[in-house]
Amino acid sequence: MSDNTKKFDDQEYTISIMGKHIEITNPIRAYVEEKIGKIESLSTHIIDIKVSLDVQKLNHSVDIIMKFSHFKIKVHAITEDLYSSIDKAFGRLYTKLRKWKSRIQDHHAKGVSVTEMEVNVLEHAEHEIEEISQEIIDENNRAVEEAYALPKVIKQKRRPLKILTIEEAVMKMELSNDNFMVYRSEEEQALKVIYRRRDGSYGVMSPA
Repeated sequence: MSDNTKKFDDQEYTISIMGKHIEITNPIRAYVEEKIGKIESLSTHIIDIKVSLDVQKLNHSVDIIMKFSHFKIKVHAITEDLYSSIDKAFGRLYTKLRKWKSRIQDHHAKGVSVTEMEVNVLEHAEHEIEEISQEIIDENNRAVEEAYALPKVIKQKRRPLKILTIEEAVMKMELSNDNFMVYRSEEEQALKVIYRRRDGSYGVMSPA
């Protein structure tokens, strides 16, 4: 793994290049950093860029996570050649930035309103498992043990909940490739969950 801090237009951000089943050589690092240099002009307020390289037999895969301001972009590419995979992954990153550049700029100009959302952290209740373990052993039924291993709330946290329009929510989903996101609707001031459907379209749910 290699990390370094880069400066662009008086901004500093971190570049992390990680290898799995592959050594990150100086030529590989230089090639990745050259690609990063070509996307800097498309985005401001970069926080960090993580590039993960993995080699599994003939498959050379590249994953990129780019964080900037209020956004996160994820891309993935896989080919039979490492440098081709790097080209393909950065090509997809470049395409996403170009596609959403004007809307991202509008989003930055507007500013992001946030509220707080309470998040419960769950943990398996081990003491409850112990209390019923003898019954489970007697019945010799592993499925029952798993059924009794119910989670419990061990602490609560508060996380920022962004207030977005439906267009902004879709943009964030497109950039991040996440499967779902919770946000507060700017139009209705209601809690919403946007999720990715199997066919690539999006669904939006809100509590009744």
